[in-house]
Amino acid sequence: MGYIPVGRIISAHGIKGEVKFLYYNDQKEVFYGYTSFLVKKANNRWVKLKPTEINASRGFFYLKFQGFDSLEAVSFLLNQELFIRQEQLPPLKENEFYEYQLVGLKVIGDNNIPIGSVKYIMHTGAQDLIVVDGEKELLIPMVEGFIIDINLEDSTIKVKVDDLFS
Repeated sequence: MGYIPVGRIISAHGIKGEVKFLYYNDQKEVFYGYTSFLVKKANNRWVKLKPTEINASRGFFYLKFQGFDSLEAVSFLLNQELFIRQEQLPPLKENEFYEYQLVGLKVIGDNNIPIGSVKYIMHTGAQDLIVVDGEKELLIPMVEGFIIDINLEDSTIKVKVDDLFS
């Protein structure tokens, strides 16, 4: 069973145990379907967190968790990622992928020459970009003209080289 990071607690918010949370997913409505989260404490033990309040404002969620009623109680959560169990993720449509599935994949050209590997996905207002760590860092738009194939079984993303280097 895998654990998937869904966001990071940015800061405390108020003195009653609320926190400011940056959600990694663009589809904010999916967040409301999660009934619990996991966070890893310094001793490598997982702690389950159940939200009792969820408010959204200006691109962030403001959360309060059951049993955490003070600034001191949530201090260990600051700058920590929250995780869910992989099976909690909503199902995807055909040719859709979760970011965590793409990170680490080998990027190859349509000429089968290796280019590098996916470092992370960058979200911009216009389109998502694959950040590729290779001989030099590359930004590849996640659009049909650049991406030829994503193959999770082979751990590869094939891209159109002519479009990339022209």
